[in-house]
Amino acid sequence: MKEKFAEYFKEVIYGGIDGIVTTFAVVAGFAGAALSNDQTTQLSFAIVLLFGLANLFADAASMGLGNFLSVRSEKDLYRVTRDKERKAIVENLEKEKSDTERILMSKGFTATDAATLASVYQHNEEYWLDFMMHHKQEMSDPRGENEVYTGLATFISFMVFGSIPLMPFILQESGDPSTTFFYSSVGTFIALVALGLLKWRVIGAKFKASLIEVVAVGGTAAVLAYFVGTFFAL
Repeated sequence: MKEKFAEYFKEVIYGGIDGIVTTFAVVAGFAGAALSNDQTTQLSFAIVLLFGLANLFADAASMGLGNFLSVRSEKDLYRVTRDKERKAIVENLEKEKSDTERILMSKGFTATDAATLASVYQHNEEYWLDFMMHHKQEMSDPRGENEVYTGLATFISFMVFGSIPLMPFILQESGDPSTTFFYSSVGTFIALVALGLLKWRVIGAKFKASLIEVVAVGGTAAVLAYFVGTFFAL
């Protein structure tokens, strides 16, 4: 289960960070504009929820579909390039062998060993194609990726983590805007910490490094969003 989750962990982190920051940016933008003067009641809960939820669903869908199309396009490009490389092996065998020997020698093999290995690769076309795609075309193999799961992982992560900054505004229809924004900020910080802990647990990185990196990147974006909002003070 952990290995399966780790397979889509990049999408979880990517969607989670973007969900937290972009949703908090809506909250912080309104808060920065309203809390920078005495008329704090100008921060309308309804407006925050309207823009926040619209941003949450629209951006989550956009990112999920974007990741879906990105993986699909990457797989199509890989397939077309691999077909061209296969055709080159058939029609220009000696040139491809020469290219293979050159690549092997650049990796530290002697000319004799490179020639021997190139001759061996010739007897296993699929392995040879894998070698050429990786070392000559410098393309990673995306065929094992599932574009549907990739898109869903991004969408779900964005929705789950992105909803956290809005929770104080969802749980109460009215109240002190300053207090509500404070709770939203605390929730945002907790969400970033949770992502950092998730990164630490899944990929086994150093605890402090994982935590500080995620919190610092997300926190910086959130602070910037708040100060941008202060420029629109009424």
